Amino acid sequence: MEPVLVGVDAGTTNIKTAAFTLDGEEVTQATRETPLETPRDGWIEQDMTATWDRTAATIREVVDSLGDAQIVALGVTGQGDGCWLLDETGDPVRNAILWSDGRAAGYLDEWKDDGTADRIRGITGSDLFAGVALPILQWLADNEPGTIAAADTVLFCKDWIKYRCTGERVMDYSDASLPFLDIEGLEYSAEVPDLVDVPGLADLLPPLAAGSDVIGTVTDAAADRTGLPAGTPVVSGLIDIAASAIGCGAVEPGDSSSVVGTTSLNQTFLSSPPAELTGHGFTLALSEDLYCRSMASMAGTPNLDWALSELTPEWDFADAECAVKNVPATAKGILYHPYLSASGERSPFNDPDARGQFVGLSPDHSRADVLRAVYEGVALAMRDCYEHIETDATRIRMSGGGARSDLWGQLFADCIDAEITVPTGEEFGARGVALLAGAGVDEIDDLASTVRETTTYERVWEPRDRYVRIYDEWYDLYRETYEQMGAVWHERARTVERLRDETGLSYEV
Repeated sequence: MEPVLVGVDAGTTNIKTAAFTLDGEEVTQATRETPLETPRDGWIEQDMTATWDRTAATIREVVDSLGDAQIVALGVTGQGDGCWLLDETGDPVRNAILWSDGRAAGYLDEWKDDGTADRIRGITGSDLFAGVALPILQWLADNEPGTIAAADTVLFCKDWIKYRCTGERVMDYSDASLPFLDIEGLEYSAEVPDLVDVPGLADLLPPLAAGSDVIGTVTDAAADRTGLPAGTPVVSGLIDIAASAIGCGAVEPGDSSSVVGTTSLNQTFLSSPPAELTGHGFTLALSEDLYCRSMASMAGTPNLDWALSELTPEWDFADAECAVKNVPATAKGILYHPYLSASGERSPFNDPDARGQFVGLSPDHSRADVLRAVYEGVALAMRDCYEHIETDATRIRMSGGGARSDLWGQLFADCIDAEITVPTGEEFGARGVALLAGAGVDEIDDLASTVRETTTYERVWEPRDRYVRIYDEWYDLYRETYEQMGAVWHERARTVERLRDETGLSYEV
């Protein structure tokens, strides 16, 4: 019987399970939609039981299609942050509150003003945002005290699925990094729980394990639900952004990866925590000698979606790329800042009032010129993230919807002065955690070598010296311009809010 590894990737949009050979080749996969609920504007929740039901269904579909293959290990990854609470019996206390939920945003200003945020940053190596577990737990303590009183364990998405598979409540280093981990000591910080007012917070934290550690085996009950053989080893797993990086071929210090989707996630693996924190981002621990510095910019593909819809609705994607390729670098002098999100920008700087803007428009510009500026703006935002990570990213493995664009691929290479490679395949999170599981049960002797040798790339773009020089200068202007815009953005937000109240109109600020 051929040995296979199974990986689960429980994302915000879809839950996917896939099986892989020991060489990382995908054998089969199954997908279900993630069950999301929005009980109020800005609130995003997930029914934990429904999440397990759909995950179990994807696992069973994969197992049923494997025939007599031998499943040697299971790995689970999933969306990070948010808050998934269990009671003493192991049942959900309430719906999970997700990383994209905004109800706890008010605590960020309070903790920034009183120094709490800076202290947490110094301990964990990461900056807070509203969807992190700590402000969510504080919101629950203040608004749903019964929820905190009933809670026995705080987990993250993948940990809930592991619990349903094994009966073990375990958190890995990468998910614990934000906001509970002492990044230098690879253990829970004794100070962080004391910085907030959540009763019994330290007692809610489960045991820690490295991502490749076997934390349990599939129970008889889970075997009945999923079709997995009872006794199958299950590893602790990683947060999705780290698992996806490994699945894309980034696995050692110095390796970089980007996911160009709704957000633009940019990260580099390090051998130790960064000596100095620059920019607004996250530091994730994977093991004693592997860390990940991440910048999750809001400047992703929605910029292009908006531009195509509003500026060139009669063009399809191919038409747009063809037209833009005929526009010279720097878009005939149009500079674009791609901050279209209603929540502003969060990396490499954090400003909820930041908004998109064109600089340098004139009647001589065409729609293609403006569209070129949008493409370039997203590429410059990625450059901005890597500048703040402060590592020499000479090769970036790229995935996500934006990786399908040849134009963007070359622009990213030129703007960042790095080789851009797009790996073959799609289920990179499941692949990464499946290979990690293989290493955890000693079916894979050397994870780094296996990832390097088995990851293939379908497209590669090299930086071009002439355009690197052009975009170096254009990036300097890009950054200088947005750094001067903070006061304008803030005054604009206040003015729009005041005028909206006076006119009775309803629109986003």
